[in-house]
Amino acid sequence: MQRAFDQFKDNMTYVTELDTLFIHLKETLKLPNDLSDLLRAEWVYAVSALDKLIHELIRIGMLEAFQGTRPRTAKFLAFNVSLSTHTLITSSTPISIPPPEYFFEQEVMQKHKTLSFQDPDKIADGLSLIWGEQHKWQTIAISMGIDKSDLTTRLRNIISRRNQIVHEADLDLLTGLRNSISKVDIDFVVGFINTLSEQIFNAVK
Repeated sequence: MQRAFDQFKDNMTYVTELDTLFIHLKETLKLPNDLSDLLRAEWVYAVSALDKLIHELIRIGMLEAFQGTRPRTAKFLAFNVSLSTHTLITSSTPISIPPPEYFFEQEVMQKHKTLSFQDPDKIADGLSLIWGEQHKWQTIAISMGIDKSDLTTRLRNIISRRNQIVHEADLDLLTGLRNSISKVDIDFVVGFINTLSEQIFNAVK
C-alpha cells in the first residue's frame, strides 16, 4: 500500500514542476503569452494521479486479500474470474513460477484497465473490493474535517472541469470561449486532491 502512495506523490511532482514553470514564465520572465494551458495540464495530471492511486490501492489490496493478509470484503468475494484464470490458479502452487497470485493479479488488472476511478460513486464502489466500511465518504469527510456532501460535490466539480479540459478543449458550449482558469483555482484543486488521496490511503492501508 505504501508503494502506491509513494507513486502518487511521485506523480504529483509533475504537477509541482508544471506549477514552478508557470510561475517562472509568468512572474520572473513576465512573458506576455497565454500560459493558462499549463494550469489546465496541472488540473488534468492531478486528477490522473488520484485515479492511478485508486487503481493501485485496489490492485494491491485485492492481491493481499487473495493471499490472506487482508480481510476479504463481500464485494471481493463476489469478484468474478474467467474460467481460464481459475484453471491457471488452481493448477499452480505457492512455489510455482509464476505463483497463483500472479494469475489473479493479471485478471484484476485486465478487468480494471478500462475503468476510471474519479467519480465519488465509482471510487467508493472500487474501494469496496478492499475496504468493508459501509459509509466510506462519511468516514473520509470526517477525517478531512468537512461535510460529506461538500466533499463529494467538490470532487465532482473537479472531475467535471477535468472532463471539459480533456474532451471539450475547455470551451464554454454556449459562447465558444475558453473557460477562465487561475492560479488560485489550481492551488485549491491540487491541495484538495493531495489531502483527499492521503486520507483515502490512510483509511485503507
